[in-house]
Amino acid sequence: MERSMTQIGQKDMLGKILNLILIPLLVLIFSTSSARAEAPDDEIAALKTQVQQLLKRIEALEQEQAKTKEAAAQQKEEVAKKAEPSVTMANLASKLKLKGRWAAGYFDSGKAGSYPSGSFEVPDAKLQFTFEPDEINKIVMRMNLNNATFNSVDYSYIDTNLTKLLNLTLPLSSRIGRMKLEFGEETLWNNPIEGVVPSNSAINVDGKDEGLQLCGKLGKAKALNYAVSVTNGTSGTGSDTSTAKAFTGKLSYNILNPLYISASYYNSASMKSSSAEMSIAGLTSRPSNAARWRREIWEVDLRYDFKRGKIFNPPAFSDSKAIVQLAYGGFSDDVSAGTLVSTKRSGKYGFVEGTYNFTKKFYAAGRASIIDLDGDASASLNNITCNEYQRYSLGGGYRLTGNTILKLGYDWNKESGPGVDEADNNLLSAVVASQF
Repeated sequence: MERSMTQIGQKDMLGKILNLILIPLLVLIFSTSSARAEAPDDEIAALKTQVQQLLKRIEALEQEQAKTKEAAAQQKEEVAKKAEPSVTMANLASKLKLKGRWAAGYFDSGKAGSYPSGSFEVPDAKLQFTFEPDEINKIVMRMNLNNATFNSVDYSYIDTNLTKLLNLTLPLSSRIGRMKLEFGEETLWNNPIEGVVPSNSAINVDGKDEGLQLCGKLGKAKALNYAVSVTNGTSGTGSDTSTAKAFTGKLSYNILNPLYISASYYNSASMKSSSAEMSIAGLTSRPSNAARWRREIWEVDLRYDFKRGKIFNPPAFSDSKAIVQLAYGGFSDDVSAGTLVSTKRSGKYGFVEGTYNFTKKFYAAGRASIIDLDGDASASLNNITCNEYQRYSLGGGYRLTGNTILKLGYDWNKESGPGVDEADNNLLSAVVASQF
């Protein structure tokens, strides 16, 4: 019995001990389980925030890395450009262009002419280099090798495509440097190679000067071509001797497909006592005793091509069936100051020229030209002092190839004026002419 009571007491004591241990343990377990059930939401939210911050940081780092790579590539490219020359053997053909013309032959004139004994000559030889540093600019330099001697660099300018540079819709280009002045039409082919006969007209208005020129077109289907320039005006290279600048302007238009017309104007402005850069019949000097003078020239040209071909200029290489060209103009050398008696000098001039292509190989040509000074004035016209100078030229050519022609021509020169005796200066010319 006692043993049984003892056992019951021990069981009660054990139950109390278990209650004291299990109840707090269960409370702890349940409370921990509840805390753990709430913890994942907070942790997830915190982790999401950290992940977003990391993604933003990764994106920023990637952008910085891309910028760094781009800058490094640009720097490498710039270094490579500086290290390598702009012209190499690999790109020489695309950067540098070469063209030129050449003529040589036999010339025989009268006793008062340039070749009274007959002479073999190389009257014209030009070599032109065109360097293209980029897609917009061209640098042009031409060497004058006339008479097999280096005479000068008669062209030296940069030609800029303003249409590309300024993203324009109409063609526009500029030239700055020493260049041929855009005046009239004969100036484009006044040499033994490009003209239809070996000689020039009696007028031969021509000029090269330092300055700025703009050329462009207005319209698309039948464009009006224009060229304007501002140049030094006085003869020779180097610094100008006058603050006044010369102006040259030219308009040209194809009225019909075979009919072409152009109008030109030149004003040298005051040149003081210097010679003019624009010559007429070889005349560049001031009127006698003039201390200050200026030259004005105007000219209108017409050209008609019968069965017009693909090649328009130069006339000697044109494939039109026949060509008729006319020019008419005038000039005035005004005197504004002089120490002695000095007078104004002026005159009119003109020419008509015709070319007929019998075949693709053979053609015949003729030209009549005249320059006449107003009144009884006289001047050195084509090295002969006279009041009026006339030249009648006949000739022809045989095209050996597309770029080489055999030419034969004869010039009858007539001079007149008060006290002027006609000079014995007719000229026979036989030349081989080529362009490349």
